[in-house]
Formats: sequence, C-alpha cells, structure tokens
Amino acid sequence: MADNNQSFFRRVPVSKPYLVTRNQALRLSPSNFTQFMKSSTVYGVVIDMPMSPTVITTMACYVNGAANLYFSNGADYSGAAQRYPGVVQAARLFVNNAARYVTPENKVNTFELPNSRNHFAYILTTKGVHRLEINPLRGQQTPEERVFLTLYQRIMGELRNAQMKDVANGNSPDALIVPNA
Repeated sequence: MADNNQSFFRRVPVSKPYLVTRNQALRLSPSNFTQFMKSSTVYGVVIDMPMSPTVITTMACYVNGAANLYFSNGADYSGAAQRYPGVVQAARLFVNNAARYVTPENKVNTFELPNSRNHFAYILTTKGVHRLEINPLRGQQTPEERVFLTLYQRIMGELRNAQMKDVANGNSPDALIVPNA
C-alpha cells in the first residue's frame, strides 16, 4: 500500500495566487455570515484535496451556500452558487453538519497543505479552526468520516453539474473541476 502513496509524499507545487486565495478563504470573518448562523458556531469548511501528485484542489464552502474551487495552478471555479440552487443546498447541508466534527482535540492554529493523498478539512467556527484528516480511499474512513466525505463529494458533484451547464450555456469556465497540471 505504501507504494501507491509514494508519489504523494512530497509537496505539490502551488502558485502564489492559489496561496493568497486559499489564505483568504481560511481567514474569512464569521461576521460575513451571522445572518445565516442559527444555532451553530460553524460558518465554513475549507477542504484541501490532492487530486494528483501535481494538483491540489481546495473547496471553500460557507453557511450561506457559497462553494468555490481553487486550484494549485492558480485557476478557480467560483460563483456557481449564484446560478445553481443545488450547489447552495449541498453547501449549506454540509456546513451545517460540520459542527458534529468539531472537538477540542482537533483545534489548530496553522493551515498546512496535505503532502499525502489524505484530505485536510478545516472547519471554521467563531471559536477557532478545527482540522480533520480524511483518507479518501474507499473503506479507509470511520463511519463518521465516511458521512463527512460523502457530503463534500455531493458538493463536488453539484459543482461539476454546474460547470457542465455553464459550458452548455456558452459560459465556459476558466478552470475544469480537475484541471490539467
């Protein structure tokens, strides 16, 4: 099994625009979302997903239904929530369910990028940031992690559908869901 991960055990090259955008997504103020926060202190989830040894995709989802993708090469796919209610619904469901994964043990102060195939999910709360590390390989998660993974895979599916509709409508997005390296 270690051989399958071998190509992932090094840092993926990332562009400066990607780092700036990712940092902004991770540090967005909760005051932007107070009208959407009912009982939970969670206002967003930012997930870093290695897609290949040369590409990391970061998905930023917020309680207002926004869901954007940022790619390590500097490209992005954003604004789909303004056009597609399915994206909004999936993002809200995901962010609202993220509170169950917040524990004192997973609170963090740094925002490393993954250097293996595992995904890093940063749960943004009004009381700090919490990180989950999820193995995306089928059957490698706890039941709770599997639910979490399924919820954000649903958002990826909604974003993929939105992108296909954009292309069909002549609004060609700048980036593909899985961009070329």
